[in-house]
Amino acid sequence: MGMRKLSRRDFLRLSAVSITGAMAVACQASPTPTPTEERVGERGGEEKPSKPAGKVQLIYQDWADESYPLAWQEVGHVFTDAHPDIEVKYLGRTEDYLGKLLAQLVTGVAPDLFETCRADWRLLWKTGTLLALDSYVEETISEEEMKDFSASQIKFWQAPDTDELYGWPKYQGNLAIFINLEMADQAGASYPSGWDEAWTPEQYRKVLRKLTGGESYGGGRCQRFDLDTPFLLSNDAHLVNPDDDTECWLGKPEAQEVLEFWRVLRWEDRSMSTSMELADEAQICNQFLARKIATMEEGSWVLRKVSDKCRFKWDVAPLYHWPKGPYTLATTNGWHIWKESKHPDEAWELMLFLSSPVYGKAIAKSNFLQPARLSLMDDYIQTLRDQAPSLEQVNLELFKEARERELGRPMELYWNQSIAEDILRPIFQQVFGLGEVGVDAIAQACDELTQRLREDKGE
Repeated sequence: MGMRKLSRRDFLRLSAVSITGAMAVACQASPTPTPTEERVGERGGEEKPSKPAGKVQLIYQDWADESYPLAWQEVGHVFTDAHPDIEVKYLGRTEDYLGKLLAQLVTGVAPDLFETCRADWRLLWKTGTLLALDSYVEETISEEEMKDFSASQIKFWQAPDTDELYGWPKYQGNLAIFINLEMADQAGASYPSGWDEAWTPEQYRKVLRKLTGGESYGGGRCQRFDLDTPFLLSNDAHLVNPDDDTECWLGKPEAQEVLEFWRVLRWEDRSMSTSMELADEAQICNQFLARKIATMEEGSWVLRKVSDKCRFKWDVAPLYHWPKGPYTLATTNGWHIWKESKHPDEAWELMLFLSSPVYGKAIAKSNFLQPARLSLMDDYIQTLRDQAPSLEQVNLELFKEARERELGRPMELYWNQSIAEDILRPIFQQVFGLGEVGVDAIAQACDELTQRLREDKGE
């Protein structure tokens, strides 16, 4: 299948979108040789680009918070010292970066290298402005080195139907359940330490009942419609047909069972807070720190904040799961190269550095961000404990186990994520946020979504 054109709906979304992403982390990789100019000329019959005279300038766009600028300031010289012919300009992304990035890509003034998260890359892929990375990977990354990255995360950036690779791992954050140990002890609630000992849904339900005492607002994190939940997979359920990204599977019995469990936690047990009570990721974490909720489903990306600000004993436990087996979320931040970059070889070399051990360790140090490479997990855990001695008693090995066992799974993507969100978000709000309808309403919306997606893909 050839490249799809961006639909008007997607274009409008990209033009107006305001992204305030909460998950930012870095990865690591061993620097590897850059493809030779002769090899570049062999890719897909493309004309070999001429070598620029003088110093090459790469524009590299990344988050503008404390994490990445500090890491680049600390170790960026390692790259530029090794590549004296390359000058790197760091460009901090703005809140509405996606719409601006789209405009830059289509008008020919885009960064050479940039990052995306979640479904954003798929929208950009539809514009035909992302560079396929397969030949670079084949020429510079060994089969053994590929094993250091998560196979499911790599697959996330493969294009539908063609399997061409358009992204490269930036980091991988995993979800766990953060627990206030003082509240757990008072309630007589114990918790598991390994993924094979994780709670069943009913066991977790009983724990939440103990922690809340039957009162509303105080059990765990609200179940928001993120389109990235791992709980469906643990019941052999899916958001979307794995073999057909136009078919919504939320109406299937396995998915309905998971959805009904969430509804019961909120509207019958009153032990799961809603999006009306906890509006966003930051508020969820703040409520945990303020002892307003006893547990929260959160990721390794909040370890710095919790370790800095928490004034009580806490730990992490594996996510509860259905019989299929334990799963957790694998975040989906990745690197991309602009297809029209005048310096694709140099951009690839920079991409490799940004996934190297040097840069991965700098990111872990700057904001406790979890690396994409499995081989750095021991170093990551030690770095965190060196920086925050309070983490010595926290089960950080849980995150390593998730990586070792490939338990992390990226969000599942519909053919057109904008259509999916337009149809499903209001229904999820009615079911879980307001308690106005049952989960069968989601099944009905799922049928509508499938029809709309197939119409969109056929256009």
